Amino acid sequence: MEQNKRYEVTILLPAYNEAGVIGETIRAIRALHPDFEILVVDDGSTDNTMREAMDAGANVWPHPYNMGNGAAIKSGLRCARGEWVLMMDADGQHKPEDIARL
Repeated sequence: MEQNKRYEVTILLPAYNEAGVIGETIRAIRALHPDFEILVVDDGSTDNTMREAMDAGANVWPHPYNMGNGAAIKSGLRCARGEWVLMMDADGQHKPEDIARL
């Protein structure tokens, strides 16, 4: 992560064992919003969630063990470098196309 870079928007994706879908979710967001920070809080996943997120171009903040969705959100809000923060589920249930409407 570039330590001092600021963004207008951070997309925060709390994630736990989402290796099968998180890469696709991140790439879809990045294609539509290349200038946004995409921040994944890996909440102690036991699969390759962190590696998939990093390979797809997200900044990743790892938890050492599963602390729950609320803790992942709090960590993400503390780490986010965007003026605005938008939270989405990492499993792709939200459409990246809807971000612009918000």
